[in-house]
Amino acid sequence: LLGFKYKKLIFTEHDPSFHIGDAFIVRLNQYSAKLLARYAADAIIVHGNNQKNILLEKGVHPQKIHCMPHGDFSYYAKWIDEITEEKNTVLFFGQIMEYKGLNYLIDSVPKVASSVPDVKIIIVGEGDIAKYAGSIKDNDRFEIHNRYIRDEEVAYFFQRASIVVLPYTDASQSGVIPVAYAFKKPVVVTNVGSLAEQVEDNITGFVVPPGNADELSKAMIKLLKDDILREKFGLAAYNKMKLELSWDRIAAHTLQIYASS
Repeated sequence: LLGFKYKKLIFTEHDPSFHIGDAFIVRLNQYSAKLLARYAADAIIVHGNNQKNILLEKGVHPQKIHCMPHGDFSYYAKWIDEITEEKNTVLFFGQIMEYKGLNYLIDSVPKVASSVPDVKIIIVGEGDIAKYAGSIKDNDRFEIHNRYIRDEEVAYFFQRASIVVLPYTDASQSGVIPVAYAFKKPVVVTNVGSLAEQVEDNITGFVVPPGNADELSKAMIKLLKDDILREKFGLAAYNKMKLELSWDRIAAHTLQIYASS
């Protein structure tokens, strides 16, 4: 060990607990890696107090855990083009997994359509969409892009959207929210994981109970039918991203953690 110099290990844990639908082999591999990292790390960074509490319940020492918000994704805005927002368009973006609650969004559409007749749902992301096909009763209201989305395509979908919806039944945090903020889009999210820490209810969007298509539809209707409110929320979301989620601020916080651990 002559000449060995100790180096600090700082570990960012995005998902302290498993998601609904994760395969057994995925859980097994992640469990071993996370257990080792938690033991060896001098500090662990998580993206919300909810995630911190999960680690505390798992026996991680509180002094090891540091909360830091998910950074902004204004990176995608460099591909902004001459694309205008399409009225009454709802975007569901991201990999299609069981815990994303896509079925609740689909179930909410008839009620939304009763108040917003021309509502359109854009579903974008790779994953198993086939199991939801039977629930889609009105194909004309849905536009589906069931594939991997390249970075340069992201702006196209967010520019078109009126609002972005995350009807998750389980979550840690989500990168979709800061992407929506970068495009001044208000969000409707469920109160799971740290999503409610990323969204200021009635300021940058609405937070609704998980697994409740009725409450989801009410929030969507309220935003879609009120142009002034939607614009106000979108601007507040953008300002939150610029002020609270900036990489300069996160870099300073990260350096502070490295220095103090």
